[in-house]
Amino acid sequence: MNKTFFIIWADPKFYQTLIFLSKKINTKSNKVIIISRNTKNTEDIIKKVNFGRNVEILNNPLLINNSLNLINYICFMLYVFFNFIKHNPSSVIFFNKKALFTAYLIKFIKRNTIFIYHNFDYDLKKNIKNIKVKTLIFLEKYISKFCDILVFPSFERGKIFRNETQNFSSKIYTFMNCFPKNFKVKKRRNFKKFLKIKNLNNKKIICHLGSIGPHHHIENIIESFKYVKKNIILIIAGKSNGNFSKYLQKKIIRNKAENNIFILEDVSNNYWFDILHNSNLGLCFYDNINLSHKYMAGTSQKFNNYLCFNIPMIVNDNFDFKKFNKNRNIYEMINPKNIKGLANKINYVLKNNSRTMKIKKNMKMVFNNELNFEKQYDLSYGKFLP
Repeated sequence: MNKTFFIIWADPKFYQTLIFLSKKINTKSNKVIIISRNTKNTEDIIKKVNFGRNVEILNNPLLINNSLNLINYICFMLYVFFNFIKHNPSSVIFFNKKALFTAYLIKFIKRNTIFIYHNFDYDLKKNIKNIKVKTLIFLEKYISKFCDILVFPSFERGKIFRNETQNFSSKIYTFMNCFPKNFKVKKRRNFKKFLKIKNLNNKKIICHLGSIGPHHHIENIIESFKYVKKNIILIIAGKSNGNFSKYLQKKIIRNKAENNIFILEDVSNNYWFDILHNSNLGLCFYDNINLSHKYMAGTSQKFNNYLCFNIPMIVNDNFDFKKFNKNRNIYEMINPKNIKGLANKINYVLKNNSRTMKIKKNMKMVFNNELNFEKQYDLSYGKFLP
């Protein structure tokens, strides 16, 4: 039996592409072994996730308190090393930098194993001020050269990575973070209950899902509600970055928008999908602070959640999103710093039924033909995995 290692220094349940890959790759003749960071002392927000039938999840031994990351990370690297010897996998996929660094250790015992580096979040060293992070980026460039395959969520990020590292020996592929065509979730009534309790059943629902933190223009979205029609509400749901949700809540109160804007922290997967089932519009904005935020068209998890659930969306009007939309016409664009312009765009999309239906029709066609997991897999992993 062949074995494929997934290595990640994080909770794998937070990575949709990893979950879909695990389901796709594991078969009767190929077992997937996920070696991940031990997170047993942290709250389990997402709850149960199905990674597939022939899958084994191994968490590194947690010898000491979770806060002592360096010692636990060294234990993690050794854990990967000994499991590599034990299982002798045919392929290893390293997800993000800290998983990649284990490649330097196991390369000494590598035989015919395929090394694959799947990067979700790459940035240029010149954009980073923190010396520690700069060092990690330097190591990422060096150790990536031990990999046979490099996978990036956008073509532009992969192209820039190659130019920066001068790595011309590893083959580079693009894999956008898309949902499978047959993805289905059971409709539940938890979010409906929330709407009923708050007396919001007849409101139009805008959602902003994902990280609740800076550089997503959430403050501007809240400000725009001074000019948004009163029959519209905003649901901000996800994991808060520190105390950012408390900062936003104060802003909501100052703007007297408590009856129109709601922050829901640490929602489960089921509740997340329940919000999507009931939303009329999605917002997807990124401040241009790094390489990942600059190239988010087609690969943003927000974007692909809205696409899968066929929810019209409004995105940045930057070059990347404009170029991506040229022959697709699947969203509206606005500069989110333009508060009144953003409000007018929201009002326009939710009022103009013909435009909404046109976007939904185009989104469905693009999802079925191009921006789905199966298509992305065929263009990348399907070409190099045995």
